[in-house]
Amino acid sequence: MRLKKGDVVDELWYLSGDARNAEFMPEFSVIDTESSHGRYADRTKRITVADLIKFHGHGCDGLFRGAYAMSVGLSDLFPGGGTDRTDLRVLSKNSPCLGDVASYLTGGRVRFGTQDVRKTPGVWYIIQRISDGKAVRVVEEEGFFPESISRLEAGLAETAGEKLPAALDELKNAQDRWIGSVLFKSRPRDHYFSSVIEFKWEDTTYAGSGVRTDVLYKNVPVNRSQQR
Repeated sequence: MRLKKGDVVDELWYLSGDARNAEFMPEFSVIDTESSHGRYADRTKRITVADLIKFHGHGCDGLFRGAYAMSVGLSDLFPGGGTDRTDLRVLSKNSPCLGDVASYLTGGRVRFGTQDVRKTPGVWYIIQRISDGKAVRVVEEEGFFPESISRLEAGLAETAGEKLPAALDELKNAQDRWIGSVLFKSRPRDHYFSSVIEFKWEDTTYAGSGVRTDVLYKNVPVNRSQQR
């Protein structure tokens, strides 16, 4: 759509009013390297839920629940602040929403052997630091997400034809009501809980696997003589 002079552009049109006004919406601080073969950057980046939506494509209950859960797990893994996205691997349910949140916030990728999925249902993550093996498992409180919405989601597979548009509308309206009236009214730690676990990462086989070169030299000291 071509804009006309004087048009007002809402850059956050994809973020609902409930999301914009959510008092306890998580934000994240991340640490990365500074180039394709570079050292650690000397500053952190701020990541918001709006950033996650731009990456994932839309704001939905899965994305917001994933962000809430990850905020708890990452803050327990990095209590001093600053999630090191060069040093993490992550496991989750095979969900578009949960998997995208995991990848964006941890830097984990299937092609580098640092992201994997399981068929275990529910909102949960296992996040592990590669350098020392410390791992946390974060889970959503059982029963927090309404079973009635889960039934609507499952029912779509058996809905077709003229009934499908109404079923999609009913589902989205129910999800949005719950997000705005329940999830956004709570703090992440009210319904998401993490614990330190013993965890052994199982390498997966993928024909396209490669080496993540942009983190190999992150700890190389600066050559001070070249700075004079």
